[in-house]
Amino acid sequence: MKRIAAVLTACILCFGGVRLTAAADAVYNDFTYVIKSGTVTITGYTGEDAVVVVPETINGVAVTHIGSSAFEDNLTITNVVLPGTIEAIEYKAFAECKNLETINFPDPLETIGNYAFTSCLRLQAIDLKQVESIGDCAFQLCISLKEIVVPGSVSYIPDHAFQDCSGVTTLIIEEGVMEISEDAALNMYNLKEITIPASVTVIGAHALGFTYYYPDYTPTAAEIHGMIGSAAESYAKTNGFDFIPGPMALGDLNGDSLADANDAAMLLVAAAAKGAGAPSGLVSVQETAADADKSGDYDASDAAYILEYAAKAALGGMGSFESYMASR
Repeated sequence: MKRIAAVLTACILCFGGVRLTAAADAVYNDFTYVIKSGTVTITGYTGEDAVVVVPETINGVAVTHIGSSAFEDNLTITNVVLPGTIEAIEYKAFAECKNLETINFPDPLETIGNYAFTSCLRLQAIDLKQVESIGDCAFQLCISLKEIVVPGSVSYIPDHAFQDCSGVTTLIIEEGVMEISEDAALNMYNLKEITIPASVTVIGAHALGFTYYYPDYTPTAAEIHGMIGSAAESYAKTNGFDFIPGPMALGDLNGDSLADANDAAMLLVAAAAKGAGAPSGLVSVQETAADADKSGDYDASDAAYILEYAAKAALGGMGSFESYMASR
């Protein structure tokens, strides 16, 4: 009997704990919420409006988080307006909101959790601003997106972050992103153009420009735009994508963001080959960068300008090579 009583007591305490947890979700208009660390996390929405405006404060406390599964499976909402106080959108917060068309991402937003917007089939556009972290499968199956721009504040693009965004034609990854995980943007069937900056040094197998139908990965017809000598060029050539070299700064022939002796050496070799009637080995963007004095051609004098600048730059206090040439 004592053992039974103990079990019953434990069950009562357990269920009591559940009731206390549920009771902790306070109600404000059509929202349920909790207060954590002095700020409000929205935990649910009980209204029936198509346009939902999340409050900036509740009882004077800032609303900073959209909690896990807060709007999950809501088929009524079409537009969500977030306040300028939102810092995080958590796990599955808007997952399976299949009629959601628009949502704004405020400037303070730093984190978008795993599966946060998965299967938001009608979501038209996203502006990630200065988001720092995007979770696995965060935008999976957002099939109505046409363009995705990943800001440089996101250093790592995780697995399946943009998988099955089949309507995307342009994927732009900005300077500052360093690693793209395997299958990050798989099954973008209509993808035409991918831009990858020099800051990206790791690109996982099949991360970009591939479709998958078991058991095969198939490359799309997308072009990859990037810097010569970068991971983008290597990825493109390894996987058979057309590689379009990006613009290079004046004097920077090797795309390392410097105008130095290495560039001058490349220029001299190219100029000598050209003078002998042989291929220079430079593509058009490199030839433009090689024309230091902007005379319309490149030769040994342009290499001399680069070496002169590099010697002065080594002492410090120099601006860009282009500004140096403009001041001559």
